[in-house]
Amino acid sequence: VVLNLSLAVKRKYHPLERKARNIQSGEEDTDWFPLEIWGRDAEFASKYVDKGCRIGVTGSMTIDSWTDKATGEYRERPKIIVKHLDILESRAEGSLRRQNRRGPSFYMGDDDDESDDGSGPKSAGSGGFFD
Repeated sequence: VVLNLSLAVKRKYHPLERKARNIQSGEEDTDWFPLEIWGRDAEFASKYVDKGCRIGVTGSMTIDSWTDKATGEYRERPKIIVKHLDILESRAEGSLRRQNRRGPSFYMGDDDDESDDGSGPKSAGSGGFFD
C-alpha cells in the first residue's frame, strides 16, 4: 500500500528576522513537502490522518525526474520517502481541531467519553489510537 500526501510546514521567523523582513504576525509562509508513505504507516495514516493533523515524519528526500510527454521538457520534483510516521496530537486535540474547522457546534454527544465496548472511559494515555 502506498499513500501520497503533502505536508504543510509553517515557516517560523526569529523576531529580529521578522523585523528585518517586515513580516507581520499571521503573514508566515508555508512550505509544502510531498510525502510518499508505504506499508503499515500508509494504512495507519489513511485511517487517522486528515487535513490539519499534526504529524512527525522521518525518512529520506529523493528527487523524481521525468520527461514531460506533452512538452518534452525535463522535470524534477523532490519528495520525502517516509520511513516512520507519528501523530503528534491526542484524539481529543484532533476532535477539537476538526470541530473548530467546521465552525461552532452545539451538539454534545454523550457517547464520546465511553469506550466502544461500554466498559468505561477510554484511556487518555495513548489518545485512543491504540486502544
